[in-house]
Amino acid sequence: MATNPVEIGQSFRKTGSLWVVWTVDSFNENTKPVHVRLTKTDDSTTSITVSIDVLLDLRYWVVADL
Repeated sequence: MATNPVEIGQSFRKTGSLWVVWTVDSFNENTKPVHVRLTKTDDSTTSITVSIDVLLDLRYWVVADL
């Protein structure tokens, strides 16, 4: 199994958004490309799924400096 370029617990925010931070909760490695589930750090009931390719594209997401 290949290693993922992101880790569980790593935080991201959408490009241009300063306040909303999302945390990587899990990987779905059964998809091509691999997808991750992100959960809002201030609302654990809100989550989204994105591909790792999109997550690592600086046009859409950046690593959050916490």
